[in-house]
Amino acid sequence: MKTLLTTLIIGSALTLAACGKDKKPATNEPTAAEPAKTDPAKADPAKAEPAAGEPKAEGDKPKGYDSILTFAELRRDAERLAGFLQKECGVRRGDRVALYLQNSPQFVIGFYAILRADAMVVPINPMNLTLGPDPYRIAALPGGTLIGLLRGESAVVLLDGDGRELARAAAPGAPSGLAVSPGGDVLVVGEAAREIAHYRADGGHLVRVATLAIDALGMRAIALSPDARTAYVVEERDGRLLAVSLDRSPGRGPGRAFQLSGVRELARCHGPFQVEAVADAVAVNCLLDHTIEIRRGGEVARIHHDGPMWSFAVRRAPDGSALIAAGGVEDHPLEREDGGFGYIDSYLTLYRLAPGAPPARLAAINTSTLGVVTPKWVAFRDGPDVAVTVAGYASAREVTLTWRGGLAAEPDVAAAELVPGTSHAQPTADGLIAANPLLDAWVIQRGGALRVVPVATRQPPRPVLSRIGELLFFTTLLSPWNSSEGKLSRFTCETCHHEGYLDGRTHFTGRSTERGRVFATTRPLFGLFNNRPHFSRALDPTMTDMVHAEFRVANRHNGRDPWFALTRADAPWLAHVAGAPAELPPELLRRAFMTFLMDFTHRANPAAAHPRFTPLERAGAEAFRARCASCHQARLAADDPGSAVPFERWESLVLSPGGPIVWSNAAYAKTGVVPYVHDRGARVPSLRRIYKKWPYFTSGSARSLDELLDRFAWSATAAYHDGAPAGLSRLTAGDRSALRAFLDLL
Repeated sequence: MKTLLTTLIIGSALTLAACGKDKKPATNEPTAAEPAKTDPAKADPAKAEPAAGEPKAEGDKPKGYDSILTFAELRRDAERLAGFLQKECGVRRGDRVALYLQNSPQFVIGFYAILRADAMVVPINPMNLTLGPDPYRIAALPGGTLIGLLRGESAVVLLDGDGRELARAAAPGAPSGLAVSPGGDVLVVGEAAREIAHYRADGGHLVRVATLAIDALGMRAIALSPDARTAYVVEERDGRLLAVSLDRSPGRGPGRAFQLSGVRELARCHGPFQVEAVADAVAVNCLLDHTIEIRRGGEVARIHHDGPMWSFAVRRAPDGSALIAAGGVEDHPLEREDGGFGYIDSYLTLYRLAPGAPPARLAAINTSTLGVVTPKWVAFRDGPDVAVTVAGYASAREVTLTWRGGLAAEPDVAAAELVPGTSHAQPTADGLIAANPLLDAWVIQRGGALRVVPVATRQPPRPVLSRIGELLFFTTLLSPWNSSEGKLSRFTCETCHHEGYLDGRTHFTGRSTERGRVFATTRPLFGLFNNRPHFSRALDPTMTDMVHAEFRVANRHNGRDPWFALTRADAPWLAHVAGAPAELPPELLRRAFMTFLMDFTHRANPAAAHPRFTPLERAGAEAFRARCASCHQARLAADDPGSAVPFERWESLVLSPGGPIVWSNAAYAKTGVVPYVHDRGARVPSLRRIYKKWPYFTSGSARSLDELLDRFAWSATAAYHDGAPAGLSRLTAGDRSALRAFLDLL
């Protein structure tokens, strides 16, 4: 039982009170118990005896994720732990105890132990978003090997052509950007590190030959110029496109390390996460701006759509023009007038960019009708004809479109089966090998045959329910019978919530007031469990209500009852999901979706990776307490006033990896941002990971945090984010600077 308790209630990121100390904290704040230092059975001998008929030897074995816990075992273990909490931790009636655990038998034991101790439970889920090794990018190396990124393990791996791992090395934190030079140099960047890592593959080994420090945080992608003299990096946090000049270290041979000789900022945009370099041009995908920007010499061209593009590829033509293929949502305003979702099919759009001319659209193909939904990987194929391969993250198919009779003709379509989850792929002579975060595997399609190679990992196996819930979120399983006829669309949650966050849209909600039509921005789907009630209108008080509503809305126009079951006949690719049952009844689907959403928590904020507030950040925290915290309250659960965190604890929690404070409450507020989405205003939004939430306000009218802070005004009785009457108090320049630094940590 001691081993069980060591991992039961974890206090590393939530040390709000010390378990086992002599003095009980005076405040009624959540208590997070530290690992047990004594045998909990000794805490209360009367409760140490096992339940009748239960052997003692079996009682001390920790339960695994998918193991069975009998009611007798639950009672015995919960009562023993309750005694420990009371005797060793000083837990008393009415105290609030933070239960910081994943979904597991230990969570159930801890939950009932806290109740048995006459205390109240504050559940906080610590699971990382990655939920597994998350193979994210893959590229070919000279000699037939491949290089891949494991985003969930901060690792770079060397693979053979069959997906077998030959070598592994540590990568910059949360790696998501990969570039390979013609000579085999590998450059990697990650969201959580201020560095570019340089690797070489040597004799089956993977060696980091250099680490280039760079003043950039939140790097998402990297590309190399053809001569390997310049690396182009995109930084999501500040929206920068950087040109990094590279030199070689002294000496001879291909293994010489890169050296950084200069960094230039080329451009800024919102949500840059992909960059490609070809010949004398560099192109960047600004997801939240719905724009692909192509820079060539002194010229800048932009491809703009009405919604996000999730992938693109560039190919130079012999006449000096460039072809750009983009995979994204339908280039049409999202429609929600009848309560459903309209005009959000997936499309492949082809453009030609000639020198001195704007981009010309050549083709727009509805790939949803071809079975490719949420195309996150697009690539031009070699050959005399223009041929583009596109694979869907949400669907089990890849399609190659070939224009044999010129680009004015209809393309030939060749389809091949995959599994959902392709985030990136490397074409091969007879197929492709894909990185698949959903299955935590490398997927090899060769000669029409499909093989799934699981990534080797030391992480514990994913609970099957959580994995099925993730598939409901990211694939078409949530609404498998949707149509693409007219405004109807085949879509997923990710169509509007890229990687769980945003699409940059401010869409018409289908509702109007006397002030006009009501528009609203997209909200992240991370951290929903303790951010109740859900969304701007706050109509779903619990996650159970929200999940039922999602099934209903997603299936609104397909003529099917949203209370449906699924079998392998509906989705044959489920055979590749380890542990997935052959039949998925309606109750299990909803439990799975809820399980995943509870696990789907924010990544660590890389800007908060330091132990103490700087003086400016501390001043910002104090200004926030004075001006903002009455609405954006420091709570661990938005709808629970008792979960409020006292100011002296803000620093430790804000700078912890989970950063669990929600910065919200369950109330509506009217702050001048009109038209309001509800008669009572809008629910106070969470500020957790606000750097990911552009544009700002429910209306999307604030285009930067500086603009947001500049608009803020207040009186003794009201606060305004827009439309403030004249003469109200406003933030000083010093307050705005300090608040900006503090908000960046949340």
